[in-house]
Amino acid sequence: MILVGVDGSPASREALRWALAQAVKTGDTVEATMAWLREPEFVAATSMGVHPHADTPGYRHPARELHAIVEQVRAAVPGAPPVTEVTITGDAGTALAQASRQADLLVVGAHGHSGLAGFLPGSVTADCLRHATCPVVVVPLGRT
Repeated sequence: MILVGVDGSPASREALRWALAQAVKTGDTVEATMAWLREPEFVAATSMGVHPHADTPGYRHPARELHAIVEQVRAAVPGAPPVTEVTITGDAGTALAQASRQADLLVVGAHGHSGLAGFLPGSVTADCLRHATCPVVVVPLGRT
């Protein structure tokens, strides 16, 4: 299984595109995972069955967001396999490293910075490189 970290950025979309193209070649399954941190909020007393911000613009709906990204990227990859979509509440680096235990390959987009010293990975990418239990592919933006 190819595990892909998706956060909605152009780099993560590029990583998903790369993973889907790889899965077309290898026959692997693909799992797109979006980790997000829940922000504390005050919610006035409401019915337990209705979330007061369910359709309010500005509030994140990670599962919907992930689904929209997956569908958009899949449409751009001929023969793309179905994608399992997973949303996790928590730190992205930690969540992806833990999920990598079940994966054959972890794919993330490069969010780091280029400079005189070369590529400096972002914090999530660095966490994945340090702690993943499977090989990690870092896809640079604009290189697929």
